[in-house]
Amino acid sequence: MNDANNEWNEHYAKQSKMTNFQTGAQRFSIQKNTDQMLQNLIRGNVERINDQLKCLPFPSGSTVLDIGAGPGTLAVPLAAAGCKVTVVEPALPMHEALNTYKKIKGVTTDIPIIAKVWEEVNPDEIGRFDFVVSSFAMSVPDLNEALLKMDAAAKKEVHIFWFLTDPPWGRINETLWKKLHNEDYYGRPLADLIWSALYQMGIYANLEVLPLRDSHYYETFEEVLEEYADRLAANEDWQIGVVEDYLREVFLEIPGKGFVLPEDGLYAHIWWKK
Repeated sequence: MNDANNEWNEHYAKQSKMTNFQTGAQRFSIQKNTDQMLQNLIRGNVERINDQLKCLPFPSGSTVLDIGAGPGTLAVPLAAAGCKVTVVEPALPMHEALNTYKKIKGVTTDIPIIAKVWEEVNPDEIGRFDFVVSSFAMSVPDLNEALLKMDAAAKKEVHIFWFLTDPPWGRINETLWKKLHNEDYYGRPLADLIWSALYQMGIYANLEVLPLRDSHYYETFEEVLEEYADRLAANEDWQIGVVEDYLREVFLEIPGKGFVLPEDGLYAHIWWKK
C-alpha cells in the first residue's frame, strides 16, 4: 500500500504551484464568494445538510469543534439542537455570514470563532471537545498532522466529510485547465487517501458513502460565467470564450430557479470513536 500521507502531501504541493492557486481561506476571504455561499444556504439549495446532520446525532449539551465551519452550515443547526459549538474559520467574511445565519435560524447562543487555519491551531490552547467535525475543509498541506490533531482534540468521536469522487465543478476545471493554461491540473485529493492514512496510523475508521446534493443556482448565465472564469483564472478574451462555450453545454436552466450544474458526485462520511 502506498504511503497515503506522502501521496496527499505531494499532490497538495503540486496543486499549490498551479496558476492562481487559492486555498479555501483565501477564496472565501473574498466577500462575493462568501455572499454566494450564504445565499445558497439560506435558499435551501445545500440539500446535503440534512444527510450530514443525520450522521451527527450529538446529545444536547455536547461540546463540538467544527473545523472550517464556513457560514455555519452545520454549526448553527448543531447549536440550535443544544450543542456548545466552537468553530475554526480563518476567512473573516465568513464570521459575519455565520452571525447572519444564526439570526435567520433564531439561534441566540454564542458560537466562539477561532480565526485560524487548522494547521495553525494549537490543541493545547483550545482544549478538547466531545466531538470534532470537519465538513469539506480538508485542504491541508500535511494530512497526518491534521488528522492527528483532530484525534487529539476529540474526547469521543471525529467526523470528516470529504469528496469521494471529483465534484461536478471540479470536472469542469479538469476539462478546461490544460486548454486555458497549458499546464497540468491537480484537483482535490480524495477521501480514499484520508481513510488509508488513518488506517496506516492505526485508526480504523468507518466510511459511509453519500450523494453530493449541493446545488448552486445562479440567476443569470452571466453570473455563472463570472464565477467560473474566476475559478479557472480565465482573464483573456479567448480564455473566457472557451469557458463560456463549455458552460453553455453543461449548465441547465431551471424555470423559476435559474442556472444549475447537475449534481452527480459522491462524498464520504469518515468517522471513528476514541
